[in-house]
Amino acid sequence: MKKLLVAVALALSVTACASGQSGGKSEWTRAYGKTFYEPNAGMAAVYIIRDDPSQDTAPLSLTMGQQPVSSLSGLTWTRLDLVPSFYDFRAFGTEGSTELIVTVNAGQSRFFLIQPKPQGNADLQEISQAEGRRLVRKGQVVWNSLAVGNSL
Repeated sequence: MKKLLVAVALALSVTACASGQSGGKSEWTRAYGKTFYEPNAGMAAVYIIRDDPSQDTAPLSLTMGQQPVSSLSGLTWTRLDLVPSFYDFRAFGTEGSTELIVTVNAGQSRFFLIQPKPQGNADLQEISQAEGRRLVRKGQVVWNSLAVGNSL
């Protein structure tokens, strides 16, 4: 029995060492959003998710105010840690955009789905915690361009 436990522990440690670094980001950093950490003190977490399994989809861009945030394609997501306030998000497709004004409070975690619409437009809508967490778990993180208030 002891030999079996030692063998299992050794196998797990080898697996952990082998998966440590990939693409310049540690395993912990790449999995950050998937563990759904509470927002930093006094902040709110906002997840923007794209759930499009097509391989040849055009990227959909997201801005906050006039600042570019991220571009999402396929099964991807990004997390923003924001100070409590209202934010003007805009989702851009190839031909048009949609605006969504959101108010976030300290301690909140909110999930939004960005998706393509007909005629090259894009749509941004809030989804439930359960659906948002499910989509984040199956997608890949996309790092965003926000430097202020962003923990990723």
